[in-house]
Amino acid sequence: MTDYYSILGLQKGASVDEIKKAYKSLAKKYHPDVSQEPDAEKKFKEIVEAYQILSDPEKKQNYDNYGDSYKNFQGHQGFGQGMDFDFEDIFNQFSDFSFGGMEFRDIFGSKKRARKDTGQNISVNLTISFEEAVFGIEKEIEYERIEACDYCKGTGAQDSKEKVCDSCGGKGVEIRQQRTPFGIFQSQSTCRKCSGLGKIPEKSCSHCGGQGLTKSNTTIKIKIPAGINTGNHLRLKEKGHAGKDGSGDLYVVIFVEPHDIFKRDDSDVYAEIPISFSESALGAKVEVPTLNGKADLKIPSGTQSGTIFRLRNKGIKRLNFDSYGDEYVKVIVETPKKLSRKTRDLLEQLEKEEKMSKKRKTLFEKIFKKFE
Repeated sequence: MTDYYSILGLQKGASVDEIKKAYKSLAKKYHPDVSQEPDAEKKFKEIVEAYQILSDPEKKQNYDNYGDSYKNFQGHQGFGQGMDFDFEDIFNQFSDFSFGGMEFRDIFGSKKRARKDTGQNISVNLTISFEEAVFGIEKEIEYERIEACDYCKGTGAQDSKEKVCDSCGGKGVEIRQQRTPFGIFQSQSTCRKCSGLGKIPEKSCSHCGGQGLTKSNTTIKIKIPAGINTGNHLRLKEKGHAGKDGSGDLYVVIFVEPHDIFKRDDSDVYAEIPISFSESALGAKVEVPTLNGKADLKIPSGTQSGTIFRLRNKGIKRLNFDSYGDEYVKVIVETPKKLSRKTRDLLEQLEKEEKMSKKRKTLFEKIFKKFE
């Protein structure tokens, strides 16, 4: 059994926030474009698959109840946790089973519906720049998908010409009877020749071989919203692989490139700027970079190296909200490596006034006095 919780490093019953946090962390670590880990691509695909299941409440509940068999239930909850079957699976095996002339559809009041042939989902990775993630952008992506054949319009028939299925007579089902000591058992199943459609091609389409589906490269434009981050994904309904009864979805998984200056933490950004000793000692107004250009930052006198200042609402737009994070600026006091004669004289004079050596001596005396 595939353990999706274990893949994300979680225990069964983990919350939505825990699942999302684990996915974002592991996706960054194992993304094939940046990871140096062995089997990174395989591991990344497992992580994406696990997240797609556990982040969907209905799929997660079915997976928790039925394990790897969850795909067969299509949302049916059965009779209780831990059961490995339900009426849907039984009906799939025996279809419209009858005993003594009475069919199950007579007992339950309705006939079992055939499963729909819906195409599979597709997952595509998209790497964007830091700026594109901050401000949003429209991107064009190309990917391969299975879609309805253009020549036969998905019918599988040459020139879209069809005829009544000669196996089921157009009913779409095959009925079988078996005589037993208990009476005559009758079963009804989907016609294998026409797949339940009741029609078959007069002549198979020469382009798709009668399948009605072909592979093709598809190009679409997607709108990436401002504030998106690595690990987020965009879902485009019915843009996945096509099936006889509909298409799956396309999931675009986002990865954001790092920036030379800014470091990101959710909707907040961090930056470091250098200031001189005189600016830190005397105080100053300095220009600092922000996501929307330059801004003035007031440095109070006596500011120490490593001090962090907060610029409210200068961060990144929160995804799906009309609000912004903050920018945090860390100032680093730079010590000059080369001094002019005039500068050296001034610093020597400053050193005498500061009397720092005497302060250190007093500090040492206090420390060593404790050991006497």
